[in-house]
Amino acid sequence: MDKKILIVEDDKDLNETLSDFLGFYFKVQSSFDGEDCINKVYESKFDLIILDVKLPIKNGFEVAKEIRKFSDVPIIFLTSLDSQKDIEKGFISGADDYIKKPFSLMELKFRIDAILKRVYNNHKKIDIKEYVFDTQNLELFKNNKKIHLKNKELRLLTLFIKNKNKILTKDDIFNEIYEFDETPNEPSLRVFVSTLRKLGFEIETIKNVGYKFVI
Repeated sequence: MDKKILIVEDDKDLNETLSDFLGFYFKVQSSFDGEDCINKVYESKFDLIILDVKLPIKNGFEVAKEIRKFSDVPIIFLTSLDSQKDIEKGFISGADDYIKKPFSLMELKFRIDAILKRVYNNHKKIDIKEYVFDTQNLELFKNNKKIHLKNKELRLLTLFIKNKNKILTKDDIFNEIYEFDETPNEPSLRVFVSTLRKLGFEIETIKNVGYKFVI
């Protein structure tokens, strides 16, 4: 019951059915349009999102792309669209799974369980200097207090930790922390690195190449 799921479906009857069924297993919250969904994910932490494609204001593909700019929360698309192109578009937008309507409630539950097990069983917390870094939720703590960092700063820190004491080129970093539809920004990267340095992390600048995170 500790996992929190956001159900985004504009069909009120279906939304209520899903909420009632999944409410036996998880904490659930409902949303009925794309804009409201994005706002809710900005404001609260969810462990998984069930996202309809055909939504008012912003469709599910647009919503997923927006969410992927600041969150890696697992997303399952619900849709009546079944062409290969639509399925491909769903995964490109950031889906972790794709289930076609009509569907069995238990099938949805099994798919949710599989994703939650895969994603959250790999949950790790790493001690770095006086900090604790939650690699799953991308959160940094000091003395049990959360340190506020921008999403790209947290992504950069994750990349550095995975490649500690190794030289990363600027292209390596750009490919990891920027989305495919974003333009890499070197001045911003320098600001991200500077922020991490101010926290006490040792990051060497490798002239004309990139950076090295030293532990």
